[in-house]
Amino acid sequence: MKQFKRMGGDDKLGHYTEWERNSVNGCIYCGSRADTREHTPSKAFLTEPFPDNLPTVPACFKCNNGFSFDEDYVACYLDVLKSTVYSGYSIKGKVDERLQKQPTLNALIKKQIELKNGKVKFHYDESRFIKVLIKLARSHAGYEFDYVNFDYEPDIWYDFRFRMSEEQIKEFNSIAVIDKMPDLGARVYNRLCIVDDPETGKILQTFLEPVYVQEGEYRYNVYFDNEDICVKIVIGEILYCVVRFE
Repeated sequence: MKQFKRMGGDDKLGHYTEWERNSVNGCIYCGSRADTREHTPSKAFLTEPFPDNLPTVPACFKCNNGFSFDEDYVACYLDVLKSTVYSGYSIKGKVDERLQKQPTLNALIKKQIELKNGKVKFHYDESRFIKVLIKLARSHAGYEFDYVNFDYEPDIWYDFRFRMSEEQIKEFNSIAVIDKMPDLGARVYNRLCIVDDPETGKILQTFLEPVYVQEGEYRYNVYFDNEDICVKIVIGEILYCVVRFE
């Protein structure tokens, strides 16, 4: 079985993907010097109490703060949409608090999501959604695989669960079998599962388990697909996304 070669930056392995307070790190999003660390995923998509040992990646102040409003928008929008589509679901308390503190955001989302004659009509700022989803996927690919590529814009697909067929959901949730081993030392090795023949010891299948950051709130998986790295993300069990890095 072939082995994947990590792409962790120009200076040293992990330069853009491992945060060390006393070391010079590069921002995983833009490549400039990192001033701080950022949680991956952002706490905007999680609920308190937050998971212990939430992963972090290096980021500059500009990038760390520059995504905040867009992440608030996406997180609040998804929860309001979920509460509108599913009658038995109520907006989370932290989302309600955010909307009360940000009247402009609250007014914007109210304009974009409406329930008329029993039908949900909605539109949204797609550029913000794409910006946030690629940002999240980049941090997961970096953290798990030490993968960074600033010169390539990844491909992205996403949709809302209520618009997907059961077959699409089943296919999305299937665990991809891989034909390439991660590089030794990559964090993703902790999720590597190998199925072998108990009699011969021959490897039958190798796959990477998904990560459930917080049940019902956020899960993801990073895996190989031919020569690409793919990141699957599910937010609030309503938004499904796949980002493919060359």
